Amino acid sequence: MKITHMAGMMIAMTLGMGVGITVGVILGILISDNFFIATMFGMLAGMFVGFLTGLSISLIATLDGLLSGLMGGMMGAMLGEMITPEYHDAIVKTMFFIFLGTVSILIKIINQEINNEMNFYSSLLITVIIFGLFFVVFEQLGPIL
Repeated sequence: MKITHMAGMMIAMTLGMGVGITVGVILGILISDNFFIATMFGMLAGMFVGFLTGLSISLIATLDGLLSGLMGGMMGAMLGEMITPEYHDAIVKTMFFIFLGTVSILIKIINQEINNEMNFYSSLLITVIIFGLFFVVFEQLGPIL
């Protein structure tokens, strides 16, 4: 079964924005002395993923993914630049888990779009429990940056 244009647009926008904002935040923190480079690489990462995701669906999905990746990269770099150093680790962990949660819900939506059979992702409760376990384990590892 083929993915509909609306679902393809939503998938491209979600992945483009998620990658752009996550990479933008990380680069905005790591390259805090050069805001331009952090913004450009954040935008390029989001645009690249959004473009590739939408490419197999339609031209509109490609454009949606490209533009949402551009917007996410800019917003992420701005957020990473604005955060004070004592909250760098917290914002990176938060953005990482928002990205993981979004991707897990996106996988569930793609699976529902393609086939309607029961599988591991059919229960949102299982996804939330695994997501929570990842958060606890990741928090126990200590600071990243």
